[in-house]
Amino acid sequence: MGTNAQGQTESYNAVTEEFISERRLWTAVIVNAVEDWRTGSLRARREAQHFLFNNDTDFELVCSAAGLDWQDFRARLLRIGRKVEMEGPFRLPLAA
Repeated sequence: MGTNAQGQTESYNAVTEEFISERRLWTAVIVNAVEDWRTGSLRARREAQHFLFNNDTDFELVCSAAGLDWQDFRARLLRIGRKVEMEGPFRLPLAA
């Protein structure tokens, strides 16, 4: 009996670790896209913007795999984008 329970526990742990690893992978894809959109080269920014805001199928798939609600996440990104646009680049304090 103990062997069967141990086998089930090991199987569960393997599935859980695989699930967590997969979520981390897809989360990293999203983080990379957001970083490219915010600070990448012009080409990287355009490609990231297309993925984040115009490619519903792939964006939904990646967000779902990362455990995110794609519509909510996109709405939050749009607010961030608007905020950056309104505030402009970071400003350094003036020397005294």
